Amino acid sequence: MVDTSVDARGSRTKAGMVTTEPAEATASETRPPGFHIRWGWFLGCIAAGLVAIVIGWFVAAPAGRINYLTGLLLNVGTTLLLLGIVVLLERRIVDNAVRKFRNAAEEARGRMRDDFRIQVQDFSDRVSAEWATASPEDVDAMKERTKRLSKELADSYSRELADSYVDETLEARDVDETPER
Repeated sequence: MVDTSVDARGSRTKAGMVTTEPAEATASETRPPGFHIRWGWFLGCIAAGLVAIVIGWFVAAPAGRINYLTGLLLNVGTTLLLLGIVVLLERRIVDNAVRKFRNAAEEARGRMRDDFRIQVQDFSDRVSAEWATASPEDVDAMKERTKRLSKELADSYSRELADSYVDETLEARDVDETPER
C-alpha cells in the first residue's frame, strides 16, 4: 500500500501558497484489452472449409475435377485478397485513427493543464505582491479582494474550459458533416 499522506513541514511552499507543480501521485493508466484470437472458431472454420473442399472433390465428376480444382484455387485466391484488403488494411486504418485522436486529446489536456498552471502562478504572484504591500489596516479589504479574485480566476477558467469543449465539439461535428470529395 502506498502512503499518500503529506507532511506540510517538508513542503517547499509556504502555508496558503498555491503550487503549480504536478502531483506526484497519479492514477495508473489503463490499457484497452488486446486483440484476442478465438482459436476454437478459427480452427473450426479451417476444418469446415477443408471438409467442404474434400466433399466437393468427391461430388464432382472425375472428368470435371480439373475445373473444380481451378475454381477452388480461384476462390481461395479471391478470399485471401479480400482478407488482406478488408481485414488487415481496415484494422491498420482504425488503429492509426484511434492513436491520432488519443494523442490529440492528451496534447489538448496537457496544454490546458499548462495554461492553468501559468494562470494560477500569475495569480499567486499578483496576490502575494499585493499582500506584501498591504498595511495591517487593509487586511479585511485584502481578504475580500483575494476572495473575489480567486472566484474570478475559477469562473474564468471554467468558462474557458467550457468554451474550448464547445469549440472542439463544433469542429468535430463540422468534420463529420463535411461531405467527402
